[in-house]
This record gives sequence, C-alpha cells and structure tokens, in this order.
Amino acid sequence: MRIDPIPDTKPVTLEEGISLLEAGQGEGLVVDLGNGRTASADGHRGTDGLLQRLRGHRMMLSLATGGADLSRFEGLNDSVIVAPLVQEILDATGQKD
Repeated sequence: MRIDPIPDTKPVTLEEGISLLEAGQGEGLVVDLGNGRTASADGHRGTDGLLQRLRGHRMMLSLATGGADLSRFEGLNDSVIVAPLVQEILDATGQKD
C-alpha cells in the first residue's frame, strides 16, 4: 500500500475501487482508505491482490464498527476439527526428537 497517491491519479472510494476491480476496470487504480492512506495494485499479485486487500480492509472496517453480522456463525465447541493432513502437521510440530 502506498502512503502518497500517485500523481495525476484521483483516488476513488473503497466501494468504488472494489466495484471497478470486480468489473475488470482496475488498471492504474488508486483507492482512498481514509486517514491519508491509499492502496494501489503495486504488488506482485496486481489487481487481484489489490481486490483481495480491499475486501479484507472492508471486512475489518465492518467488524471494527459493529457492522458485520456474525450471528450466522455458531460458536465453537470444545474441540476443533481440522483436515487430516493439517492434523498430521500439527502432531509433527509437537513431537520432540
């Protein structure tokens, strides 16, 4: 993410940025994240990476402001269920030589 906007590029809002990227129109896009922060597709994943980061940023903002509806998720019971290969990796990390 860039701190300063790219010259001659007007930043768009978070929602506009996500919409443009989803429509395949995110080339050269600069997105205003608020508080003087911007984001652009300057990483190795390009516009796909930017879209993922913006969606994550939107989710974090929603969670922080209480706007996310987490009621559809049930609470976890006392045990965590993981895939067998993940369990094998976890078991291996706990073994001592």
